[in-house]
Amino acid sequence: MKTIKCLLSFHKSKVNDLPIFAIGVRDGIYLNPDPFDAPPITELNFQKLIDTYTNKRGAYENGGSAQKGPYQAARQALLDGLDQMAVYVDLVAKGDENIILLGGYVPSKGNRSETPSPVQPTGVSVKRGEASGILIAECENQSVAISYGCIVTVNQPLPANVVLNANGQLIFSDTEPSPPAGTMALSTALISGLIDFNPGRKKKFKNLIPGLTYYFVFYAANATGVSPFSESKSIMCA
Repeated sequence: MKTIKCLLSFHKSKVNDLPIFAIGVRDGIYLNPDPFDAPPITELNFQKLIDTYTNKRGAYENGGSAQKGPYQAARQALLDGLDQMAVYVDLVAKGDENIILLGGYVPSKGNRSETPSPVQPTGVSVKRGEASGILIAECENQSVAISYGCIVTVNQPLPANVVLNANGQLIFSDTEPSPPAGTMALSTALISGLIDFNPGRKKKFKNLIPGLTYYFVFYAANATGVSPFSESKSIMCA
C-alpha cells in the first residue's frame, strides 16, 4: 500500500492562493510544537519567504515586466520552502493523514482529482463575547478545507465585487464592474486588524467599538484553491 504523503499541488496554485496556503502551513506547523518540534526553517525565515513573495508580487503588478524576474525568484523560493516543509511533515506524520492535515498540507491519498477545492462556507454564526468589545464568529466545518479566513467590515457588508489579493488587501475585482465614479477602493486602513488568517474556523475579534454593526464573511482554503466568500452575517457590538 502506498504511503500517504503531502500533496504537492500547491506548485500549481493561483497567484492569490499560494500565500494563503503558505500561511496555513505556517500556522499549522509553528502553532503545534507537538508534533512539529523541530521545523527545518525557523518561523521568522518562513515568514520572510511569504512576505517577500507578496511584496515582489505587488511590485510586479505595479511595476511591469522589469519586476517579473524578482517576483519569479520569490515565488520559487516560497515553493522551495514549502517543499522542504512537506518533506519534514512527511517524516513526522509517517503516513498519518491527520498529522499531514494539522501541518497545513493535503494528504496524497488517492489522486489529485479526488481533492476538490473547498466550497462556499455555510452555517456562519456570530455572537457577542464575554466582555464588551468582543465578537465571536464561526462557520461549519468542511472535510476538504485546511484553513478558514474571516473578513470583517464595519457598518456595511463587503461589496460583491471585492476580492482578497495576494497581499492580503481587499480590492475591487478586475473582472467585475468598476466602482462608481468618485468611490475609493477599500483601503487596508478600513479593515486593519479585521482579517483573521488563522486556520481555525472559530474566530474571536477583540477591541471592537460598542454600538457599531460588524459584518462577517468566511472563506475556506486548501492546496487546490480558495472558496467563494460566504453569505454575510452581522451583529451590533455591545
